[in-house]
Amino acid sequence: MNPDLNKSTALTLRVGVVAGMILLVAGLVLDAVDGSEWLLYLGILVLIVSPFLGVVASFAVLVVEKDWKWAGIAAVLFVVTAIGIVISLN
Repeated sequence: MNPDLNKSTALTLRVGVVAGMILLVAGLVLDAVDGSEWLLYLGILVLIVSPFLGVVASFAVLVVEKDWKWAGIAAVLFVVTAIGIVISLN
């Protein structure tokens, strides 16, 4: 059974958005209680990383399907995004 590209990518993005929103809401509550902001930052990080993980999921499905043209494009997008992340950390 081959995984479905659209379903895999959509599920990855949906889980990332829901997890990020849950973390943000919990972070707002925690911030109101004791002024701690770390959970807010974690929620924002999860929301930022979610599209990157969507590309990883798409790449994995494309490799399983042996769709080398689009897997190559996904790999290039992965590398460009990774380089952007590394540059932004400096």
